[in-house]
Amino acid sequence: MSFRSRPEHELNVLTDDELIAYLRDAREAGAIDAAHLALQILVFGHWDLVVARLRLKLPSHVVDDTAGDVIARAITSSFAGESVGEFRSWLTTILRRAIVDFYRDRARSIETDPLLTDEEDHPRREPSTPDHAGYVETQAVIQGVLDELRDDHRAVVEIVVMQGRSADDACAEAPGMTPDNAYQIARRFRRRLADALEGDDG
Repeated sequence: MSFRSRPEHELNVLTDDELIAYLRDAREAGAIDAAHLALQILVFGHWDLVVARLRLKLPSHVVDDTAGDVIARAITSSFAGESVGEFRSWLTTILRRAIVDFYRDRARSIETDPLLTDEEDHPRREPSTPDHAGYVETQAVIQGVLDELRDDHRAVVEIVVMQGRSADDACAEAPGMTPDNAYQIARRFRRRLADALEGDDG
């Protein structure tokens, strides 16, 4: 049976199991773009779960940046599994590495802080801050791609991609928008974001 590349609006309504089956078929058929799009939709569909799990492990002020980094790592990586369980395990591995990176960077920052001397009656130290360069850069790339959009297209992206809501929701909040237009805008954003992140080498 030959592989048929499906449009994004069809992929958006598939379950995780169906997306993974489609992703596997796309890989086997050598349809790299189709497999990449399916992986993006699969990963973005778990945004809220990633945020919720990070909130259990990290300070609240770094959760959003770290979530962006986890999603960026995932959509620019290769998933070779064939089940939802394998996908979740793979995404969890990426998430745990991001958490480890955060605490490793914070530990390094503490180790390099200057030591206090007995001669200082009222010593002042530079505050110890973790190195969030990777997270900040990723967030900057996402923000840069968002900034390229006009207002109504940006609203659609924030609703469909960032919040994981439906194209109908986007149409309700963006007058004059149709579901097909919303899906096209979301697809172009995902592709543009993937290209920007890959070009960033990070």
